[in-house]
Amino acid sequence: MVKKVLTTTLMVGLVFGVGLFAGCRPHGHGRGVEFAVDYVSEVLDLTEAQQEQLNQIKEELMEKGQQMHANKAKYHDEIVAQLRGEEIDQARVKTIIAEHRAQMDELIDLMVVKFSEFHRSLTPEQKAKLVSKLEDFHKWHHHE
Repeated sequence: MVKKVLTTTLMVGLVFGVGLFAGCRPHGHGRGVEFAVDYVSEVLDLTEAQQEQLNQIKEELMEKGQQMHANKAKYHDEIVAQLRGEEIDQARVKTIIAEHRAQMDELIDLMVVKFSEFHRSLTPEQKAKLVSKLEDFHKWHHHE
């Protein structure tokens, strides 16, 4: 009986603890970006000028991402309206997808340009560290 109560108490405590941990961590768009910027800054030991450049890139990309997020809500409402109708307007759905794809392409183009500029400011040692971290990431996440 005591063993059963202890086991049940432990299980409830674990579930509560995991729920509390998951609920307290930051949620939402941008938290991954903040982590990435902090990680890159720490790993590459950036100079003050490089840190400022990276922060400026982050702000530009976040602004573009927020614009895309606002449009995503509009598109969501249109898709829901299409699903509620008798028939789906395939041309409109394809247009929505094309618009979203174009916005993604704009964001990707901006990222490539900005990170190419940032890459030029890195020292050879920083570039080597970056490559090493990328190879480690690949090894850990692709199990090769």
